[in-house]
Formats: sequence, C-alpha cells, structure tokens
Amino acid sequence: MMTHSCGDVVSWTKRISALARSGRAAEAVAAFARMDAAPNALTLASVLPACAALRNLALGRAIHGFWLRRCGGHGAGLILDNAVLDVYAKCGALGSARRLFDGMPERDVRSWTTMAWGLARSGNPHDAVAMFRAMLSDGGGGGAAPNEATVVSVLHAAASTGSLACGKLLHSYALKKGLAGEQVVGNALINTYAKCGDARMAFRVFDELPERDLISWGAVTRAMAVNGRCREAQQLFSLMLRRGVRPDGVVFLALLSACCHAGLVDQTLLLLDAMRRVYGVAPTKEHYTCALDSCGRAGRLEKFWEIARQMPGEFDQKALGVYCSYVNEWRARGVAGGAGERLWERFLAGELDAGGGTYALTSNSLADAGRWEDARAVRERMTARKIIKTSACTWIEV
Repeated sequence: MMTHSCGDVVSWTKRISALARSGRAAEAVAAFARMDAAPNALTLASVLPACAALRNLALGRAIHGFWLRRCGGHGAGLILDNAVLDVYAKCGALGSARRLFDGMPERDVRSWTTMAWGLARSGNPHDAVAMFRAMLSDGGGGGAAPNEATVVSVLHAAASTGSLACGKLLHSYALKKGLAGEQVVGNALINTYAKCGDARMAFRVFDELPERDLISWGAVTRAMAVNGRCREAQQLFSLMLRRGVRPDGVVFLALLSACCHAGLVDQTLLLLDAMRRVYGVAPTKEHYTCALDSCGRAGRLEKFWEIARQMPGEFDQKALGVYCSYVNEWRARGVAGGAGERLWERFLAGELDAGGGTYALTSNSLADAGRWEDARAVRERMTARKIIKTSACTWIEV
C-alpha cells in the first residue's frame, strides 16, 4: 500500500485532510496510499470522508480493520468511530454500521444522525423513525439533542412512508426546539407534507419561512403539482418571478406535471418552449416525457411527434414508452398514425433499450396490434437479459 516519499505523519495528514475537504476525494485516497509514515487516528479520520464520498467500502473496511487491530477493539475515539460509521452508512452497509453503532462506548448527535440518515436513504424509513425515537428516549443521545440534520433525515423517512402523523410530530418537535425556521428543515417539511398529501400545510410551512431559496420555491410548487393544484402552482410561479427568483429545471418539471395532469396541453407546450427560449433551462428527458404525456392524453399526435423530433436521440426510449401507453387509445379513436411504427422497429432491431416497464408496455401494445411474434420476441428478450418489471407501489396511512 505504501511507497517511499518524503514527509512525516503530520504533513501527510494535513495534505490528505486538505484534499478531502476540498472535494478531491480520489486524490486524498491516492495520497494516503503513498504515505511513507504510519498513519495515526487523525490521518484515518481525514481519509475516511474521502472513502465515503467515493463509496469505497473496501478501503473503509480495511481502515476500520487496521485501527481495530492497532487499538485492540472499539472505542478508538468518537471522531474516528463516526468517520467509519459514515462510510458504512453512505455505502449501504447497514449491518456493519449497526454493529459499530451498538458497540460505540460514546455517541454524539453525529452518530445518531448518521444512522438515521443511512436507514432513511437505504429503504428502511420505519427503522430511521425508530432510531430518532430511541435517540429521544436516550436523553438526546447521551446528552446530544437532535439537530436540524437529524430532523431532516427523519423527515425524509416520514415522506418515504407517507406517514402524515409522523410528519406532524416531527414538525411539532422542530417548532418546540426552534428548528422549524431553519431553511433546510422548512424545505424538508414542505417536501414531507407534499408527499403525504397535505398541500395546505406544505404552503403554510413555506409561508412561515423567514427566508426562502430556490429549493423552497421548487418544493412548494411541486407540492401543489403532485396534489392536483395546478392553478396554485401557476400562481406560485408568477409570484416567484415577481420576487426576482429565476426558476430552474425542478420548478419547470413541477409546472409541466401539473399542467399535464390538468389536461392543459397548450400551457404544457408553452412552458416547454419558454424554459429553453426565455429562461435558458435545457429540457431533460423528464421534461420531454411530461410534454409527450400531455399530448398523448389529448390525442395531439402532430405535437407529440413534433416534440419527439426535437428530443435528443438518447431520449427516444422515453418517447417509445409514452407512445406505447396511448397507442391503443389513439387507434380506438382513429387518430393513430404510422410514425410510432418506426419506434417499434428500432426497438425490435436493438437500436433502443429501456427498463422493465417499457418492455412490458411495448410487448402488450404489439400484441394488441396483432403482432404476436414481435410481442413474444420482446418477452423473450426480457427473460434473456433478466429484465424485471418493478411492481408499482403506493403508500397510504390508515
């Protein structure tokens, strides 16, 4: 691991720490590998954040093992334990993270927050909420009360489960501890209320924020959009412009989605044109998909193919998915054209690839068109490539 190079452990540690803190994680790890002096605890604590940033679990485990052998067990120091815990959490090694966390003789707010964050981001939202409750029952985690980062992590978990009751409890806690006015907490609350279906409370949190950034505007606009409040989303957009806040792609995606689901196809097309021409925001595949979906719902085939022709070639799989979603309806209404056949042929020829959902849609639409052999070929390709269609899932609170 180590080659000869000049320097002592202090200078190496300073160099590694500076590289890691400036976002040059790969260079920090490379400098660590070139060390010609035995690393100490501070050196390891400096390189571990770089391992976490690179999601380098193997090196994180190796450093953890090295220090365990050197000091004879856990308790090497809270800073180093937290750094290792962060690597495990960010790399998704929750079993290792939990064993380390349970064996730590001392924990602070960072320890608890890292565990809650890791559980929330790794598909274990209920465990993240349980971790927060355990922190409170532990007297603030050994004297360390939850901070804004802890609350934001658990709010993400509440939003993932759709638990409005949990979101309200966290909101109450944030108000009690004076954290609700923090911009990052407020933005997380808006997102949680939006995903839990309470647009009114999402706007109330937004309205009570002492300062709002672009994320705040995007979050509240999305809250209106996902809860079917298209007019409110448009009003927020107008207010945002009057306040001198320049919209980004997230805001436009929320507006496009709202107009699409409200059946406002002309406004959808105007927004798609304005975001690029007026505001200089390049549309992504999500923006194009919204516009295609809007045209598909309205049976506006001429606009559908006009947008499809404007899209970069790598987005064609999105056009195929939307086309397959509506082709049967178009055929029943007598408005289906032949342009979509070319997408089918490109897909069958292997020029386009897609996810499991689009494979299933394409197979079904080909079968509905009487092209049974092609439909079977698509299913066989799915099997050969081990492509699985993920089942849809909706959370509700009862």
